[in-house]
Amino acid sequence: MSELLSQAAQLMLVGMGAVIIFLCLLVVAMSVMKRLIPTPEPVASTQPSVKDNNSDAETPAVLAAISAAVHSYRQGKKAANNKEKS
Repeated sequence: MSELLSQAAQLMLVGMGAVIIFLCLLVVAMSVMKRLIPTPEPVASTQPSVKDNNSDAETPAVLAAISAAVHSYRQGKKAANNKEKS
């Protein structure tokens, strides 16, 4: 029984040691890659990011088109659900 526990402890230590060595190598490899691979520079925006309150996206025609599309989508879903229940 003692020999079996000794082997189990030895196997546990070897496994844990292998995992620790692997993690250390992974940290070293990532540190090296961080230094070798340059980080991308953020691109400066040439246009100001100010929203125009008078945008064309809120015209009545656009709102009507969006409402019609939503209505059509919901009607299609209802029809599909009714077919599945039948």
